[in-house]
Amino acid sequence: MLVRRRQLSTNKESKTDMNRLRTSSRYLPNSLCFRTRFKRWIWTQYGFLMITAIFVIFINEVLFYEWSRVHWPDIEELVKKPTVEKLLLVADPQLIGEKDEGFFGLITRKDSDRYLAKTFSQANQYVQPDWILFLGDIFDEGLSATDDEFKRYFERFDSIFQYENREQKCIVIPGDNDVGGEYYGDKHPMLRQRFRNYFGRTIALYRQNEIEYLKLDIDMFESYVDGKRVSIMEQTQNRPLTSIFRIVLNHWPLLTRSARFVKPFINELEPNLILKGDSHHFHIFAYDRINMTNRVMAREYLSQSILSIDLNEKRFIYEITTPTCSYRMGVARIGYVVLLLDSATKTAHLAILPTPRRYISLYIYAVYGICFLINLILMLLFPRRSLFKWLTTNR
Repeated sequence: MLVRRRQLSTNKESKTDMNRLRTSSRYLPNSLCFRTRFKRWIWTQYGFLMITAIFVIFINEVLFYEWSRVHWPDIEELVKKPTVEKLLLVADPQLIGEKDEGFFGLITRKDSDRYLAKTFSQANQYVQPDWILFLGDIFDEGLSATDDEFKRYFERFDSIFQYENREQKCIVIPGDNDVGGEYYGDKHPMLRQRFRNYFGRTIALYRQNEIEYLKLDIDMFESYVDGKRVSIMEQTQNRPLTSIFRIVLNHWPLLTRSARFVKPFINELEPNLILKGDSHHFHIFAYDRINMTNRVMAREYLSQSILSIDLNEKRFIYEITTPTCSYRMGVARIGYVVLLLDSATKTAHLAILPTPRRYISLYIYAVYGICFLINLILMLLFPRRSLFKWLTTNR
């Protein structure tokens, strides 16, 4: 009886295995057929164009960005210190407007906005800053924009940088493309008021963790004693700047102006650092308060990955020009700057976060587009000829 049960069990298992084998045999030819067809399709001109298109997109939209990011300086040990305040500096994004781009305006705006959003997201995730400082020229056509256009520009700015939805504190200062100031007579009260409506006061004082940020709006032609001093004192409510770090934010240069401007400005405000945009290039100037002279400490790039500046020495004031983060400004070196302020040692650690040159990607797309059109014409002329046959017949 036991033997018979075992035989029945064995027969059932064999039947089950046979059914499984039959089921798998049904799908095996289909699977092999699909793989064979896919391999043949790859060797056709259509397949070749599809594979190369995916490869080109991967290089331009993934590899270039990751290649730039892996070369950023290592700031992990510095940011671990509890006494370090992390700042991310963003200068001259100059969001493209709706008037000057012509027929391809929609495409250029989309591509530029996407580039800014992607690189900023990488930099923000890498630094995880306590403050994000936007150093002017937020829009490219801010002066000529209508109120409706300016609103749309702000909405694009918000979607790119998540300005109104960030845990970090943001300070935005105006530039000449936002409110004027590069030429005589182009700075109207209406432009300043419109900028205030979206980004707050153009002159303001912020305090956080022994750091004071003095947000200014001094253009190329305004004086300090005769002009801006009263406005600054009104906004700061005549409060002395008493923190360890005193940082002035202004779009235009301050230390390279005449001694008539620089001397009273420094003596009264006593800044450690001045952060600015405007030139689209990276510079560091050191101003000697005794000799009243400027010295260039760095230009375009740093001699080491992270530069440390001792701010305990009151003799020198440093002005840092942040490079543009937009590839549309026509400069080769673009990116963001990370500034780490250590209140324990009174030291500023500075590093540049370079971003990829987008025009290289656009040139690659252009070359590929030309090759694509040539191949499309050939496919129309020779619709049945595959790349595989071409290769085999031309050996």
